[in-house]
Amino acid sequence: MSPEALGRAIRDGLQSGEPVRLDLDDGTVFVDHAVPLLAVHRCPGEATGDPALDARAACAEAHQLVTTQPAYVITSDPDAEAARAAIRAVAEALTDAVGRLLVVEIWSPLDAPEAGAVDPFDRAPGFTIYTDERAPSSETIDALCDALSGIEEAGQGADVSHVSTSEVAPPGLPPLGLDGLVGLAVDAVFHNARDGEFYPRVLARLREAVAPALREAAVVAGRAAPATLARQSLEPAAEAVDRGLSAVAESFGFLLQITPVNADAAWDEFHGGGCERSPELLYRPLTFDPDAARRQLFDLPLEDVEDPVVAGILRECRDEIEGQIRMILDVGTPQFLPNSLRLYGAPDRDLVDLAHDLIEALDALPAATRGEEVVGATAFAARARAQLEAYHAISEHMPQAVSIREDITGSLMVSRGCLLIGTHAQVPAARVEALLAHEVGTHVLTYANGAAHPLEQLRHGLAGYEDLQEGLAVFAEWLVGGLTPGRFRTLAARVIGARALVDGADFVETFRLLREAAGLSDRGAFGVTVRLYRGGGLTKDMVYLRGLRDLLRHLGDGGPFWSLFIGKIALRHLDAVADLRARGVLSAPPLRPLHADAPATTACLDRARAGLSVLDLLDG
Repeated sequence: MSPEALGRAIRDGLQSGEPVRLDLDDGTVFVDHAVPLLAVHRCPGEATGDPALDARAACAEAHQLVTTQPAYVITSDPDAEAARAAIRAVAEALTDAVGRLLVVEIWSPLDAPEAGAVDPFDRAPGFTIYTDERAPSSETIDALCDALSGIEEAGQGADVSHVSTSEVAPPGLPPLGLDGLVGLAVDAVFHNARDGEFYPRVLARLREAVAPALREAAVVAGRAAPATLARQSLEPAAEAVDRGLSAVAESFGFLLQITPVNADAAWDEFHGGGCERSPELLYRPLTFDPDAARRQLFDLPLEDVEDPVVAGILRECRDEIEGQIRMILDVGTPQFLPNSLRLYGAPDRDLVDLAHDLIEALDALPAATRGEEVVGATAFAARARAQLEAYHAISEHMPQAVSIREDITGSLMVSRGCLLIGTHAQVPAARVEALLAHEVGTHVLTYANGAAHPLEQLRHGLAGYEDLQEGLAVFAEWLVGGLTPGRFRTLAARVIGARALVDGADFVETFRLLREAAGLSDRGAFGVTVRLYRGGGLTKDMVYLRGLRDLLRHLGDGGPFWSLFIGKIALRHLDAVADLRARGVLSAPPLRPLHADAPATTACLDRARAGLSVLDLLDG
């Protein structure tokens, strides 16, 4: 493509507001939007055929240092003048659109194989900034130096230097001849020339750290606000990986696959035997091919996703889905519990102490009255459908699926946005609104909000989302006045039981502990123990209390609340979500719970933001 045609293509794309990606014979041009920062990488030298000496052979790795940017040019054109002309055409098109442009050319001098022994574990990142000696020193360069100085690799801080030179260009290549050009040489700590090895994860961490450093320099240069200096759309590679992850996630129901289908019969067996023998728990046949699902996961080209924030989210999701598949395969084996611990962890001492403190406080309360009115599965389903219709009138993304099923041995479950109700469910009347707020107003609603965004993982759940999801759901029960002492006791018992499970107690020992130390009835203790020992040991149930504790701490520290409903996320994802929202990749959640604007909700939220502990919630 001629420089003139390249310039026209960029201008046409900018005018249409659509990202432009042009795969050239000897490179790639990408422009996400009219951005005042252009990153450039040229591959120097001719091919030698020796990977240890061939600078061009390393280009496929080193060019990743620029692909995190919203506008970049990569070229390996052996005609240096043609490469310069192409880069200048892109720079001129962007300058016409934004007025002032900061161009940063990045290269990575590779280690020479004769340089002696290379220790891959003792290679601190190094950066050299090159500027034209005729250009005055600027705050932009100072900001870039400061930002790069904060980069670490394997605990080693970066070494940053600044060189003024008559020619800003990689060794062996002519200068681009652009005003205000900044050169950045990045030490190849990701490359071992002596052995011809690359360290891809080192390079990945380096590229993710360099990206915000360049943006910070551009901000100080006064080119634009931070949000405009990053990608404002989800790239096609990210969309493809995201859709692929969704296809695998939707091919199985994790909780359905690991939840026993014979809990009622198991209770009869257990109770009939004097509560002395662990019951036999039976599970559904697999509804998918685990090997095929894992092949699909690891065939997804995550390495092609250039946006580091999105790539990090997708990588976490892939690994968590694979962990769930492994757990399903290990149901009923000794490996199930270790895999559960990898996904959900174990109750820490602080959480166990909180659970015991809750039980002690609950024991001091007056005994609850028995024989209250209950609502059956059909009536509860009708209430749920009415709420779902109200939400659907606001957003078409809200599912309206409610199913009463024989194989749901508990009362309620949400799977892939569908509310599942056990045929024999008996919901206390005083808990109906609380459970609707929990299941529909939190779990189904965040599924719907996630479905409103281009990143589908927001509806399926980002890695580790369960803590916040269940914390929000239990908090919703409190907001509508339905978080009862009995519910608190169950949440505390799940933590105490999970600790016993991790410490090696068997089913009967944990059952007795929950009956005696947590004050549960025989049937209640059995239900909690089954949930904990399903599959071979599932620590997930402790996340309800842990998530509530962490949510209250978050609110007390001044953290946001309603933005947490953007989808199924973890608290640790808040910075990433805020970044994507600021760029326009994500938008505000379209739905809020129906109880959101009630005066009682506002008053309760104000109290929580002023600082409440879990124990404080017992006071109502």
